[in-house]
Amino acid sequence: MMASDRDAEANAVGKQKGRRRRAAVTSRAKTGKISAASANRAAQTARSTRSTVSGRYGTTVKKSVTLRETVVEEIEARTGARGFSQFLDAAAERYLALLKAQEIIDDHITRHGQFTEEELAEAEAAWRGE
Repeated sequence: MMASDRDAEANAVGKQKGRRRRAAVTSRAKTGKISAASANRAAQTARSTRSTVSGRYGTTVKKSVTLRETVVEEIEARTGARGFSQFLDAAAERYLALLKAQEIIDDHITRHGQFTEEELAEAEAAWRGE
């Protein structure tokens, strides 16, 4: 079985499970076995379950995002329509790395106080490869 066949099969199975969950929740709500609020929460959870696909770069998750039209146009102009997800994945990865770096800096400052001028100069030199 080819990877694309497995991906299609995994998506179909995931969709079937979601439909079954929603049907079960609706049935329980109609018979009074669960409250309307619980039924609404369960139905929302069933609708928002993630669809995962194993691919070339590991397991991926299909999500829906909302972006400004100008941002989408600029990304597509640089990557084409097929490189869009890969571009967003790389951008998110880079942003997460920056957040982690900031957490390390904040932790250092909390434990040891502000960086000295010597430490900053040393870091800048290392950044430049000196």
